[in-house]
Amino acid sequence: MALDAATAQEMLRRLAEDRATYLSTLTRAEDLLSQALAASAGIRTTPQLTSDTIRRNTGTTFDVESVQNGSTTQVDSDSDTDDDESLFVQQSLPPESYDEQGLREHIKTYRWTESGREILGDVLKEDLPSEESMFPRSVGAVADRSHLTHYSIFDVGNDGAPLPIRPMGTKDTSATSRATAIWENIRKTNADPERQRLAVGRITIVREPSAILFAALHYTMNKHFDVDGLFQLLYDEKTRCIPHQPFAPNPKQRNTFVFSFDYYTIVGDECKPMTWQKADEDLDDDGGHIPVSRCSSVVALQLASEPIAKVRNKGRRVKRIFGDIHDPFAPWRILSIQCYPDWKSSVDSHDSTKHYVNGPEAFLVTLRAEYKDAQKRLKEVYNRISDLVRTPADFMFKQSIRDRLLFEDDDFTYSRRYFWAHQSLGIMNEDINEIITAYRETFKEKVRNGTDKIIWPGDENTSSRHANWRKRMKHLRQDIEHELEQLGQIEQLNLQKMKEIRDLRDNLFSGTSVLESRRSVMQATITVQQGHNIKLLTLVTIFFLPLTFVTSIFGMTNMPPTDSFHAFGIVTAIICLPTYMLIGSLNTTSGLKFWTHKTRTFFTWIGKWLAKFLAIFGYRPSWTHKHLDNMRPKTTGKSERPARLRSQSATDGMAARGGLGPLSPNGPILSPQSTMSPKTTIKIEARSRPRSLIEKADAQDSSNSSASAAEPIAAVPPKSDARPSNGWLPRLWNRKSKVAADDRELC
Repeated sequence: MALDAATAQEMLRRLAEDRATYLSTLTRAEDLLSQALAASAGIRTTPQLTSDTIRRNTGTTFDVESVQNGSTTQVDSDSDTDDDESLFVQQSLPPESYDEQGLREHIKTYRWTESGREILGDVLKEDLPSEESMFPRSVGAVADRSHLTHYSIFDVGNDGAPLPIRPMGTKDTSATSRATAIWENIRKTNADPERQRLAVGRITIVREPSAILFAALHYTMNKHFDVDGLFQLLYDEKTRCIPHQPFAPNPKQRNTFVFSFDYYTIVGDECKPMTWQKADEDLDDDGGHIPVSRCSSVVALQLASEPIAKVRNKGRRVKRIFGDIHDPFAPWRILSIQCYPDWKSSVDSHDSTKHYVNGPEAFLVTLRAEYKDAQKRLKEVYNRISDLVRTPADFMFKQSIRDRLLFEDDDFTYSRRYFWAHQSLGIMNEDINEIITAYRETFKEKVRNGTDKIIWPGDENTSSRHANWRKRMKHLRQDIEHELEQLGQIEQLNLQKMKEIRDLRDNLFSGTSVLESRRSVMQATITVQQGHNIKLLTLVTIFFLPLTFVTSIFGMTNMPPTDSFHAFGIVTAIICLPTYMLIGSLNTTSGLKFWTHKTRTFFTWIGKWLAKFLAIFGYRPSWTHKHLDNMRPKTTGKSERPARLRSQSATDGMAARGGLGPLSPNGPILSPQSTMSPKTTIKIEARSRPRSLIEKADAQDSSNSSASAAEPIAAVPPKSDARPSNGWLPRLWNRKSKVAADDRELC
């Protein structure tokens, strides 16, 4: 029987309503059975453990004060089995409900931070519809890519079992969009009055949320978490661990524990990084390229109760003297936002087979899953980089592959590849160190055994509930330490691979350097050959140059036409032969040196005589000074210095002692008492070095002054100038003498 479209649509609607009714009935039956099982076990509730059981420790920086307001239940001291619900959190979360109209007002009126504006993007810029739904309703691919969003939302009851949420009144989830299903799951908490099993904890995990889902998470969770701070951690590029801050001015930071991850991953198929995430420009995954993106996530725990204790801040400059300490067995919420553009997130970290005694245990389980996912992603990046730089399998058999790996091509393919791989592995190791350090610096031994006064206080001696919690935490700690060891092994693998890449890069540089050296030698050989060719061409040109000169002269029209070629031959021989001999001589090294020296000597001689000729007329340019200085007479051997004149008293004293007699113009005269002949004279001389014109002038002046001061022995007749005093030649001589006198005065 054929059905029309309207009939088929009506039948599908009825089936969806019947399915929703069936699921609602099944949920109620499950709640009733759970209550009956709890009543048959005889579990009773008593006032909760107060902080008086927490011991006071005066040796630490903080003092734990008494509790002003205790909670409502206390664990029975006889309950020490894991099946006893008294070991689990018993106080339920307060009911909450949100709607789309409130979401619209929140988006419009909230003062978003910079990171919030970057993450929400176009949601803050577009005009939100006032009547239509803010979430896409169609099933399948949508423009905001919310169809790729994955989620896991659980309500944890007082037995510690996490059960997936099935909101009352919803239709078949397969007929609704992914964004609508997430909104319906997160907008209500314990809001169904008919529901018997109330949640004491809520686990909300959203993977790759769209911009509108980010806004929905901010709207529904900002009351319990500092969501602006969570968005900032997602936006920043750093792994951090922020435990409870009892002295923070923001109350939401006192009862929350936040852990953020930030590292790299390979972009998956059909996945796309968010606009605010740093990613590769080319997301195509081919053989020589790996599309890598920066990824991040946050895991936050909230203990939703009044503080059970006060801690004193003994710092000198503090704004808050007392801080809040919260009970680890208080009602709790866990929010995990994962921004990983891949398909490697663990979706089975929470299921109904597990039982969580409190929120910190569920928080550590979520944290363990994050470490496991980080290990998978970083290991895949390592494997892909290893495949990228690995030598091909047929390397040993093909010469072309060996040459391609040994010698760089024009595009520097392997140099770029090795550089990127080496730097990427180094950055990955930095991320791994941050991830490991963030955990180990926070979860120290005091936190593990419960003696820490801020992070989940209460050791195994406090109560059976805390003893059971510490035992379970020990197993969780071992699992997380195992994941940290696996990350440490990936770090060691990265170091080994970096060493291999350095070796490959060095081999590439060595081979390329040898190839470049050979090319340089070949280029030098070609250059030498080109030099020989140019030299040969020059010689041929020079050979015909004098012939061309002679023929051009004899080819003039005004030359007498004769039949004899004797003149032409003679001129050709006179012009060509010396030219060829000169060129041949200059072509050798010794000949070039010879003619260079001769040419320099010739021009020096020309300059010297030209300077002498110009000096006759009193014209002395600057270039003539070196020639004129070289023409001055040089002192050779010993030079006579003026006789040393002594005073009359010194002379008489020396004569009385039988020494030298009075000085004469020719030297000292011996006294009559001397054994030497009266006619013998001694001339006192001193060796002197060649002196400059200034030194000679100073010496002459000093000798003249000495001679004028002492008594002269004999007058020296003046020299007479026998040159004529009239005519043009005397005038020229006087002018020359005047110029020489001016030069001496200048010196």
